[in-house]
Amino acid sequence: MPPNNTNNTNNLPSTLSLAAAAYSGNLLLLLDCWNNLEGRERAYLPKETKEPPQAWSDRIRRTTFDNRFEPAIKDYAGLLSVFSLNDDTAQSILDNQNNIDQMGNDLWTFFHEVDQYCLRDGWCGVMVEHPPEDPNINSQADLLESDRRPYLVLIDRRDILNWRTTKINGKPQLTRVTIRETRLEPDGDYGEKEVVYYRVLIPGEYFVFQIIKTNKESQLLLVDQGATSLTEIPLVYYSVTESGLFSAKAPFLNLAKLNIEHFQKRSQLNEVLRKCNLPVPVRRGLIKTVDDIKKVPPLVIGPNSVLDIPNDGDFFFAEPSGVAIAASKDDIKDLEAAMDRMTLDFLTSGDRQKTATEAVLESTKTSANLKGVARRKESAMQQVFELWVAYTGEAEGGGITQDEDLLSMPLTPEQTGKLEDLQTQGLISHRTLLLLLQAGKVLPRQFDINAEVSLTENSTSTDRILAS
Repeated sequence: MPPNNTNNTNNLPSTLSLAAAAYSGNLLLLLDCWNNLEGRERAYLPKETKEPPQAWSDRIRRTTFDNRFEPAIKDYAGLLSVFSLNDDTAQSILDNQNNIDQMGNDLWTFFHEVDQYCLRDGWCGVMVEHPPEDPNINSQADLLESDRRPYLVLIDRRDILNWRTTKINGKPQLTRVTIRETRLEPDGDYGEKEVVYYRVLIPGEYFVFQIIKTNKESQLLLVDQGATSLTEIPLVYYSVTESGLFSAKAPFLNLAKLNIEHFQKRSQLNEVLRKCNLPVPVRRGLIKTVDDIKKVPPLVIGPNSVLDIPNDGDFFFAEPSGVAIAASKDDIKDLEAAMDRMTLDFLTSGDRQKTATEAVLESTKTSANLKGVARRKESAMQQVFELWVAYTGEAEGGGITQDEDLLSMPLTPEQTGKLEDLQTQGLISHRTLLLLLQAGKVLPRQFDINAEVSLTENSTSTDRILAS
C-alpha cells in the first residue's frame, strides 16, 4: 500500500484533509483554552509596539487566565454521564464494563471523557480494537485465559487526519481513515522520545507507517500491517451535536473566543490599574534650558531626602484620572455575563433576578438541547456496541438509556402549588405528593420518602391520642 512517489506530500498519510486543515486553527484555540493557555500566553497577549521584552514578560506573568471554558464542558459532560445499559446489552460488554478500554476505566468513566472531547471539539472518534490473531490459541479455554477481547480507544479529533467515504444506500460509509499515533519510546539508557506513527485503516485491513525525513525527501516506512475480521472500519464518528460524518462544529467555540477576549481585557485592566496606582512625581521650574537637564541630579524621594524648588517652582504627583477603569470593568462584566449565558449557570447568573417565566423558558430550551444531545449519544454508543459484537459474534450489541429525570427541568412554583392543593383537598395522598415532588426535582433524589411518611403518620397518631 505504500505510495510509489513520496515526493508528492499528498501521497503521505500525514496529509490533512481539506476539512481538517480548515478547522485546525479553531482546534488549536479550543485546546489552548482547555489547557489554561499554559505555554501559549504569548500567542494571545502579543507584544505591543516598542514594548520592552521584560515589560512584555512581566505583563503576561501578572495576568491570570480565568478558565470558564473547561468547567462548562465538564458540566455538560457530567449530565450525559448518567445512563444505564439496556437489557439486550451483549454479555461480553457486561462482563467487561469495569475495564472497557483495557486500561482500568469502566464504561461510564470512559464515555465521560469521550463526551468531554466531543463537546470540546465537536466530535471525536471511538475505535473498537481487538488484539491480532494468536496462533497459540487452539480452544475456547485458551481464549478465555488469554483475555483476548475487544476494547475501546478514544481518538482525539486532531489525530484523525484524512479519510475517504462512499455512499451505500444514500448513507456515507468510511472506506479509509488515517489516525496519527504518538508513542513514547526509549531514548538512551534513561531518556525517552516521542515518535509519530500513522495508522491507515481500510475495511478488513490496517497498515502502520512511519515517515523518515531526510535532507532531500521523506521516506515512508511500513512498520506493521494486519487483517481484521470485520468488513468495515471499526471506528465510530462520535458527535452529540451533528450527525454529518466528520462535520460537527465545536458547540462552545464562541465561549472559548469570549474567554480569550476576557483574558486580554483583564490584562489591559490590570495594566491600567497598575499605572494608576503609581503616581508620577513632577517638579516644575527647576529645568529652564536644555543644558539644565545635565546639571540637575536624579530625583530622590523618601523620608530622609530634601527637595530644593525655585521660588516660582512647584512639586506634585501627577495621577491619571482613571476614567477608563470603570468602562473597562463594565466591559469585563458584560463579557462574563455573555459567557454565563453559554453555560449551565443560566438560572443563577447575572446581576438582576430573573422572573419565573424567564427562568422556565431558558430552562426548557436547555432541557430540549440536552435531550437532543442524549439521543445522539445513545445512537453513537449503539454503533460502538454493534462493532464490539461484530468481533465477538454475539447476536445483539444492545445500547444505553439516558436518565430522563436528570435531563428534565424542576417543577415550577405554580406546578408545585397545584400539587400541594390537591393533597390539601384530599385528592392525592401525602406519599403521592412526595413522590411527585421528588420526580419533579423539588425534593432531592436521596430524600427518604418512606421514612418521612412513617414519621408523619406517627406524629399524627400521637396528636390524636393527646387530643382525646
